[in-house]
Amino acid sequence: MIGAGRLRFVATRMTAATAQDALGGRDDVYTAGSSFRCDLRDQGASETAYADGVAVIRNFEVRARWNTVENVGLTEIDRLSVRGKTLRIEAITNLDEADRLAVIQCVEVD
Repeated sequence: MIGAGRLRFVATRMTAATAQDALGGRDDVYTAGSSFRCDLRDQGASETAYADGVAVIRNFEVRARWNTVENVGLTEIDRLSVRGKTLRIEAITNLDEADRLAVIQCVEVD
């Protein structure tokens, strides 16, 4: 379980667009949706090759109550906005399959 004192931040679900562009791909537009309380943990940064150089990728872990994440309808397709950061969701885990704590692995999007 996660203590209420740890839920210091507000996360806003950014819903992916359902419209398609001219080539049939999904539009890269996100709309603000429901909000929920969460805990944001910086997991550090890593380097990765990007184009002709190196990009720094900052990883975050967002923790929230499992029933809240279910009620909001959060999926890996969505984005999260927490403290001015836009986070791409990599995985949503139901910790210990106990239906109490959701651990959301994220990467910051510039």
